[in-house]
Amino acid sequence: MLIITSKKTLEDNLPPEPPIPTQVLTNQEYIPLPKTEKQRQVDYLLNEYADKYGKKRGLSRRAFFKTASGFAAALLAMNKVYGMKFFDVEEVEAADEAAALAKKKPGNQFIFDVQTHYLDAPTLKANYSKALSAKMIVDLLDGFRKSTVKGSGLMDLNRSTYIKEIFLDSETAMCIMSGVPYVPGSPGTLLPIEEMVGTRDEVNAKAGTRRMLSHGLPVPTRGKANLDEMERQVKEYKIDGWKLYTGDGGEGTGYRGWYMDDEKIAYPVWEKSRQQGIKNISVHKGLAALWFSVPHCKVDDVHKAAEDFPDLNFIIYHSGFPWVSDLAYNQGFKPHVTNVYPELGSTFASTVVGAPMTAAHVMGQLITHYGPDRIIWGTDSIWWGSPQWQIDAFRKFRIPDELIAGYGYKQITDEDKTKILGLNAARLYGINVEETMKKLSMDGISRMKKIMNA
Repeated sequence: MLIITSKKTLEDNLPPEPPIPTQVLTNQEYIPLPKTEKQRQVDYLLNEYADKYGKKRGLSRRAFFKTASGFAAALLAMNKVYGMKFFDVEEVEAADEAAALAKKKPGNQFIFDVQTHYLDAPTLKANYSKALSAKMIVDLLDGFRKSTVKGSGLMDLNRSTYIKEIFLDSETAMCIMSGVPYVPGSPGTLLPIEEMVGTRDEVNAKAGTRRMLSHGLPVPTRGKANLDEMERQVKEYKIDGWKLYTGDGGEGTGYRGWYMDDEKIAYPVWEKSRQQGIKNISVHKGLAALWFSVPHCKVDDVHKAAEDFPDLNFIIYHSGFPWVSDLAYNQGFKPHVTNVYPELGSTFASTVVGAPMTAAHVMGQLITHYGPDRIIWGTDSIWWGSPQWQIDAFRKFRIPDELIAGYGYKQITDEDKTKILGLNAARLYGINVEETMKKLSMDGISRMKKIMNA
């Protein structure tokens, strides 16, 4: 009979979690595949490193995985198993903590995460039988959280966990509270707009600085009712930008989806946004799962809309994955269109852990066709837990020399990564980074982190 006497005892009886996921997980929009043979090889090699280098320091696998050298070991294992240098890491970093810390990429960057989420779990669970969307989300996210964060579950995807994992457990300086298609009163709403801006306002008030922004949630297929709702969200909630889903037609509208270049459905929304002074339009593209319409999640409608509304910024979430090549090459055909911005949420995370070759092609195509000044950082957390592992992995990520030689890609430099991790989004949202960083370094969240790390 096992008797749990303390939190430490409980953690000691859980299997060790690697410092970076070793398989493609889910962000609540698709169901992951089982581990491949190579992913199992990464697990095996990582455990070998933990035994080889951790035991010399008196560390269990669990303890080793929490160190800088444990993180380096995970990246080293992926390099060896996948046969190319996808991460800038050497074995000395796995062997020696001081070497790992010395070679750790700079941690003083301005990190601005434009795609973050949590959900109103109690309400969704109460509406379990009232809406198919609520049932699908509850079942999928509950199982996902339990499998990825030991001892956790659906109810932990709440505001307090969100604040902790985004701001206290990671280097994220600012973020945007994002959402899903919102029809007022719908039982399948993941997070109502009132809750989204409530979180923004609470965090900013407690921090004493502007740490958070919030999206508003239009549904273009609702016509005039949507335009009125956009006006209400701007007036009452002072939203900072829009988040839309072309693959979701909107509950009760009769539409399966809509297109960004539809002059009847979409263009009145872009016109309304222009009138309201909201320039940043974030659109979910790709990841066509659950109830999303596949044709409407593709990206062939992006550049025409951007061309017709050059004063608006169209931020394409997930970079349209798996249609990243289309998004990249469409830019090549229309180089005069400079207001399309690929975003990395879930696309980087899901490919880098299970298919680093795909991640390298994604980043190579985006860097080559859009340049480092137009790629936007997002993580889709807290579906993925704290975003810190994504930040660390991106800092170490590189495009293998073989792919640069074979495809003509440009390499991602440290300067490029600094732009992508925060400076690009800061420019779009009118944030003075130097001034903001000074304020954030002295605010309530920074003071709390100093106490936690003392």
